[in-house]
Amino acid sequence: MSWTNIYISGRPGFEAEVTHQLERSGFDFLPGYTAGEDGLSMYWINEKAKLRDFKKAIGAKTIFDFRLHFFSSAEAFRDSENKKSLLRLTPREEAMIREMHEWEEEHDHDHPLRHSA
Repeated sequence: MSWTNIYISGRPGFEAEVTHQLERSGFDFLPGYTAGEDGLSMYWINEKAKLRDFKKAIGAKTIFDFRLHFFSSAEAFRDSENKKSLLRLTPREEAMIREMHEWEEEHDHDHPLRHSA
């Protein structure tokens, strides 16, 4: 049997529950590393197995409770993390937005039509 890697990330503590659910299901898997420093765990599954069957073995409740995300490679995980960090505002940007909101609140009376439909 040949194996392929599946990487999972999620809320802290998901690894034990995922392993428990997989063991209960009888799904063929081998645990790789879990609780990596980047929050990523790796499992080996039969290369002929479908990702959908792997997810079914883990269970919808566990997937949703721990907000699990599945990746085909560690690089795909890092790419998704990089995209998330690009979408986050810097502290300076957040401060600027707060300043704009404060200014609008102070000057709202100057623009009576601002909030009309």
